[in-house]
Amino acid sequence: MILTGLPGLCQAPKKIPADKQRALQWKPEKGQYYFSHSLVFDYQNKAEKTSGSIKVYLDPVSGAMCFVKASSFGDGGKSFDFIIGFPDGRYIYCGSDEQGKKVRINEVVKEFKPDADTKTQQKEDFATYCVPTVNKRVDFGLESTEYDLTYATSGSKEKIWLTRTPFSVYPLYGLEFVEGAVSLPVSFDYMNLLPSDLLLTEINSKDLTLKLTSFGKDPFTANTKGYQLLKVND
Repeated sequence: MILTGLPGLCQAPKKIPADKQRALQWKPEKGQYYFSHSLVFDYQNKAEKTSGSIKVYLDPVSGAMCFVKASSFGDGGKSFDFIIGFPDGRYIYCGSDEQGKKVRINEVVKEFKPDADTKTQQKEDFATYCVPTVNKRVDFGLESTEYDLTYATSGSKEKIWLTRTPFSVYPLYGLEFVEGAVSLPVSFDYMNLLPSDLLLTEINSKDLTLKLTSFGKDPFTANTKGYQLLKVND
């Protein structure tokens, strides 16, 4: 979904072309996924007195993202080695069960496909609670706009920067809807407020600072073939 006519939003950026390795290494039918780029966020959680970085691998063609334990969720997903998310709400979790057996879990997050009323409410909430300032900048070839974000429940305010992307960022935001499976050290719970092509690139609040510090080529291949599918009851 693309929001149009909202103040402060720039035109959608050009798509990022596939690199030459993708044709050779992107083989979903064989359980192999190739990610040519990565997004890196540096954060400082003042409330919990933690800091570090979060890396998210990206396939710009499909919008698929990969979260690797060592560089993203860490102890927030102890039993998983990596997680792959897709813009249609599908997730693949690869890790080990209690017996040490390598297993794979498939799940679909239904919130990726909101109904018409939800979409309308999202637009209204964005226009109400996200007010653009005059500040703009370019981060790694993507234009960012600063907003004053007001929280409806508390009335508190903070500064955020949003960037239009040529790919869906919902695989990142959607992790918040996966019950108990994994959690990033910083919450990206923005799916109910932001459309799929608006990426949070910076936030400054009383308890948290977060900033996108890198976006570029950083090849990584994830292979799910060695993990046996584990069916989970709904």
